[in-house]
Amino acid sequence: MTQANLEELSRLLGLLYDGHIEEDPYNGFLAETRRLIGSNFGSITMREPHGDDGGLLFVSSDVLQKTFVDDHDNPYTDRHYTSNLMTNLPWGQVVCLDECISYSQLENTDLYRFCMAPVDIHHMVGVDLRNANGQRFSVRFCRPKASDNFGAEEREFLALLAPHIQRAVANGMQLIQLDKERRLYSSTITRQSVGVVTLDERGKVVTRNVVADNIIREKDGLTIVNEQIYLESSSARGKFNEFIDAIVSAQRNQDTAPTNALAVERPSGRPDLEILVKPMMIDKTVEPGHTAHMTVFINEPERSYEIDTRILMSLYNLTKAEVNLAKLLAEGDNLDQASAELGIARNTARAQLRSIFAKTGVSRQSMLVSLMLKSVVTYS
Repeated sequence: MTQANLEELSRLLGLLYDGHIEEDPYNGFLAETRRLIGSNFGSITMREPHGDDGGLLFVSSDVLQKTFVDDHDNPYTDRHYTSNLMTNLPWGQVVCLDECISYSQLENTDLYRFCMAPVDIHHMVGVDLRNANGQRFSVRFCRPKASDNFGAEEREFLALLAPHIQRAVANGMQLIQLDKERRLYSSTITRQSVGVVTLDERGKVVTRNVVADNIIREKDGLTIVNEQIYLESSSARGKFNEFIDAIVSAQRNQDTAPTNALAVERPSGRPDLEILVKPMMIDKTVEPGHTAHMTVFINEPERSYEIDTRILMSLYNLTKAEVNLAKLLAEGDNLDQASAELGIARNTARAQLRSIFAKTGVSRQSMLVSLMLKSVVTYS
């Protein structure tokens, strides 16, 4: 293989392995492969259309859009996908369309007349692979009728690419799923008004969420100095640093690392910050530098939780008035304060509270507050 060919292959594989982060996934890879093998159309069908589901197709073509997601305006995804002539190919084996159907038969099909001919697709070569969940996905490249069919050289090239395509798509799916889970957990913790900071093996900040940023910005007992958490109280600072050292030491010796907590006094006089320092699972054989080794959870006791009114009404069959009262009680108001804020008589508030108790199955205000803060409401 010439140096020029090696450079082209290197560029192509780079486009493939970065394909999942493109705005139109894998479009760069499909376009470059089209150029290399003389194709006017390329596609990766991640999910075949099925019934009401319009499927998921990534397309490279000069006349079509690049991504089709549950698209029923396209004649293929809306109607003619059931006539697909290259379905359930042998795993990993490169196949040409004329091995599945003769050209004379092809040109008499509705699939050809309504989906292929309008965009000048005639010759086709493809391979079926497995995604991260073990499910089938397909890769196809096409040429116009006036062109030659795909030959042995193009088929060998696609056979060479096939395991890379399978690996890139599987890895890409897993990375996307991990990112979704990270975003979900981050938003859930943020809704619960807990600050989260991750620290590396030297105690330097790696990541922090929005709540932690707000607490740090206030500089009320806690701030960031030289990329490290700095506690204003010298005694709390000493304990905190001991906790970090204990985790780092245990991880180095492959021992069980401890979880510790402390209260941090705030100069403003507001209630102490509550801090939990928890080790994370690490694998020293693959961990690069400046990766998270521990998590610091920061709680402000006076910070109110975000409670979704609609979810609360659905869970306990509460009226809107009852939900408004329950939310104020969960945020720390007593009955007199809540009734005054809502502009209702204390007796009305008491009647609503009795109804809330009956619907939620609790008998005291403290139990109601505990129930609400431990329920799925705070995750919504």
